[in-house]
Amino acid sequence: MLVRDECLAYHKAREVLKRDISPPPAGACMIPIVENYCQLIKTGMEVLEIGSGSWDAVKCHCERIGASYEGIDAHTEYFSQKVVATRIENLADLSFPDGKFDCVIGTQSMEHWPEFGCSLGWGLFQCFRVLKPFGRLMLNVPIHFHGARTFLLGEIGEIQKLFKPFSKQISFENWGLPSDPLPPLFSHQEYLPLHNKPVFILDIQAVKDRPMPQGYSNRWAFGGYLGILMNYPLTYNFYRCQKKLRHEGLLSLIKRFLKPNPIG
Repeated sequence: MLVRDECLAYHKAREVLKRDISPPPAGACMIPIVENYCQLIKTGMEVLEIGSGSWDAVKCHCERIGASYEGIDAHTEYFSQKVVATRIENLADLSFPDGKFDCVIGTQSMEHWPEFGCSLGWGLFQCFRVLKPFGRLMLNVPIHFHGARTFLLGEIGEIQKLFKPFSKQISFENWGLPSDPLPPLFSHQEYLPLHNKPVFILDIQAVKDRPMPQGYSNRWAFGGYLGILMNYPLTYNFYRCQKKLRHEGLLSLIKRFLKPNPIG
């Protein structure tokens, strides 16, 4: 979707999402990635979308070809638009039975699981639990942009380790790295560990071809602001606080943390 050095996916994303988005690749690559996911969904399949938000691309494709769609989200609205989810629930408490779905899909959702009190390992356990044998999990996440430390710092090896207990067939594909001919996108140049580390989107696909492992639990997971603080690097928490203090002042920062938690 790169034509004459212009990212058409960015313009399409703004149009279909009906809101401003981050520059390419953070706010654009999900368009062709999800279009590729949809090509793998066939008539009669059962599909689950994790963190569906208000974008109905997967749901509409399922309806168009005669596949069954379910979606979950923790909220009823996303950017003031009604979510397309069929159930409002947390992945940590996923209520679908074992082995129900042919495909499980998540678009820029996984990096936020810990903020909602769902550890990465437990979230993957839930996703693979509801997959049929040899079903496919398809997730895409931003790297060096935001979310839990694993994604913020780009710890690709740690991400791979999370998937290995469930799958022998795991593929990782980078979108927007390198970004040429478009300029690279840097999210936090003032934060030394991310200085000159460009944002890109990691597309992960894995097949459920191992027996479900034992011993997974969500016992020590914390959601909300505590979950955010515990899942970001300590140095990044200091960086964020300093940045907000410069822009908002101490009183505004205290008021923000005293408000009811908006995410979990």
